[in-house]
This record gives sequence, C-alpha cells and structure tokens, in this order.
Amino acid sequence: MKRSIIYLLLGFLPVFVQAQKPKAKHIRKLLESQEVLQEHFVGFVLEDGEGKIIYKEHADKYFIPASNTKLLTLYASLKILGDSIPAFDYSIQGDSLLIWGTGDPSFLHPKLDNGRVFDFLTNTPYTIYLVKQEEPEFEPSYWRADLAVFPIYGNTVTIQSDGKGGVKTSPEVMGQFISKDASLSLKTFDVVRTIVGDGLRYPDMDVPTDFSERIPFPSNHLVSQLLLSDTLKRSVQLIQASKPASFRTFYSIPSDTLYKHMMQPSDNFLAEQQLLLLASRVGDDLQVKNAIDYSLEQYFVDFKFKPQWYDGSGLSRINLVTPSAVLDVLRLLEVELGQERLREILPAGGVSGTLKNAYKTADSGDPFVWAKTGTLRYAHLQSGWLESKKGNRYRFVFMNNNFVRPTAAIREAMVEVMTTIWEQY
Repeated sequence: MKRSIIYLLLGFLPVFVQAQKPKAKHIRKLLESQEVLQEHFVGFVLEDGEGKIIYKEHADKYFIPASNTKLLTLYASLKILGDSIPAFDYSIQGDSLLIWGTGDPSFLHPKLDNGRVFDFLTNTPYTIYLVKQEEPEFEPSYWRADLAVFPIYGNTVTIQSDGKGGVKTSPEVMGQFISKDASLSLKTFDVVRTIVGDGLRYPDMDVPTDFSERIPFPSNHLVSQLLLSDTLKRSVQLIQASKPASFRTFYSIPSDTLYKHMMQPSDNFLAEQQLLLLASRVGDDLQVKNAIDYSLEQYFVDFKFKPQWYDGSGLSRINLVTPSAVLDVLRLLEVELGQERLREILPAGGVSGTLKNAYKTADSGDPFVWAKTGTLRYAHLQSGWLESKKGNRYRFVFMNNNFVRPTAAIREAMVEVMTTIWEQY
C-alpha cells in the first residue's frame, strides 16, 4: 500500500515541476497586474537559458532604446578592440615622437588612468609632437564634455572656491578659460560653459566657500596641446603629418576597465569616445558615424530588424531598436563574454551601477539581475539576465516608451515583475 502511494506521488511529480515553469499566460498575467504598464507602449521578451522564447509583447516594434544603445557599443568594442585600449599611435622619426590620438578617454581620467601613458610620455627622450587630425563631429552641449581625438582629464576641469571670493581650477592652467560674466543671470552660483568657443563663465555673485564641481570644458587640439604640455612639464608641439605604414600603438588600460566604467554608471562621454576608438581601428577618421556604419555592416547585418543607430550612448532620440534585436545582442554578448565577465561589467541589481537602488538582493545578499538600464524623458528600459531562486537563467528585454507617469513608478513596476519571476520560476 505504501509503495503504491509513493509511485502515485512520483507519477504526479513531473506535472508539479512543469507547473512551476513560466508560461506565456503566467507572464501576461504578471504584466497585466501592473496597472501602470497598461498606460503606455511596452515591449517585453523573456527567453530561457536554452533559447526558448517564453513570452513576447511588441517584440518587433521599434522603441527609443536610451542607454540600451550602449549594448551595441559594447559588442562592437568587443569585436574590434583587443584586451587593452589603444592610447595613441606613434612613430619615432629622428629625435621626434609623433603621436596620433585614438580617442582613448582614460588619460588622466580620475577613475580610469593607470599611469602608463603619463610615464611613457614623461620619460621619452624624444621631442613630442601631437599630430593634428580631423576633429570629431558632435552636437555641443552645456552639460556634456566635448568629444576629442586626444581627451585629457575626461575633458572636465575641477572648479572650487579659492576662499577669497573667487575660484581656482585643477588643472590650474585651465583657469585662463574661466571668467566672471556680469550679464550671466543665475539663481544660484554655478559655472557654465559656452556652447561654442572655449569659455567657462560664472556670475558676478558671491562664490560659496564649499563650491566644488567638475565642469565639462570645450576641447580641441589646441586645448589638448596646452593640457599635455602643462601636465608633462615639457614642450609639446602641434604638427601636420601623415601616419606612416610602420606606425606603432601604445596601449593604456585593460579594455574591461573601460567597459565597466561605461556600462555601470552609464557614462555617456565614455560611450561616445569608445566609438571614436573603434573608428580609429577601422579607418583614419575618428568619427562616430564611421564606427557605427562599420559595426552595422559587420556584426548586425543579419538582424531581421536592423537597429537605427546614431550614437554610442543612447542620448539621441532618433536611435530606434526592437526588443527582439536587443535580445539578439544579449545572445551575442553572452557568447563573446560568458556569464562571469558579463556580471563584472554590467550593473547588478541591488549592488552596483544604475541598478544599485532598483532591486533588493536575494536572501544570500547576492544579486539576481544583471542588466543595462536606459532612461530618457518618457523612456525607461532594462535588458539583461536574471537568475531565479530555482537556478533558472533568463534573458529579458523590458522596454517602456511614451509614459507620462514619473520614471520611478515605471521602474517599480518593472522591478516587481522581474522579482516575481525570480521568486516563482
């Protein structure tokens, strides 16, 4: 009798296990339970670890991807760059060291620099010449650092109160670009940059003694030359020269260091400079468009729905990508990087980057979501990987466009959906 009962229970076990796996109707009901998600355009795809699509909604419709665009930038970088970032190309000609910028943003960057470039340039016995190259095309703004062939200090300057009613800068040489402007009307003290030219201005008012900010500064070859000379404490000249076929490349930081600092805080400047790096490896002109065109033709040409891709960061609202295309990119990244490296580079829910405050970690304290976020006005997205309590792995793309609620309300609904999947499936 006991044996019969055991066999009977075992007979029901597969049915019980199957019932615990997510089905399309479970995910649909879960999404429908979030009232806020019924008010706008939602794209959602959930795929299990074996590549089976469990649920999809508007998967083939185009969305503004915001910083999900950085997933494209990351994959193209993995395919084009090696394990180290090219700091500059160079040629030694007689007693001269000629250097061509590659767009590497790490030189003297407060979070990236490892000193290799500084040591090389400081200790070289040769006279240094910075070769003029075509400046990258971009839309200038008040709040974002300019793109540059040879960026220094992340193209930002630290400005502080000097304790005497004025301001001081680090690096100090940048003080020549800052001026008091009596016509500048601000409610509170701040330093602002001009859209064109190389000026930084502040209003004719008391400087708070605790004022300290990093401000983007306009950049070009002349500014790079000035900063490079000041930093190295040696003469650096600008020159026109063609790059010889025998040029060599000097490398700066490990590539994953750049990728991590681009992806986790979603750094737009690093993302755009990364495309300039790619352009420097596939051609001679450091233009964002060159890197994108090459990458679309080489790595995303077989996509059923081709990304409409215009920048590296996702700041442009004319970027358009479908959830199914983003899922394709996730698959490619997983093959290229593997789970361990992905988890090091991407924001982790409740732990790091733009997901640090979005999720509570599991009972063990370990994260269960690793994803790239994206946020613009009326757009909020997450795309990445989830590992459930049951040990099941899922890829997901969660896109929200055209909502009028606060972004926080959308984020909370997304977290609720993904946390439920983690708990139940």
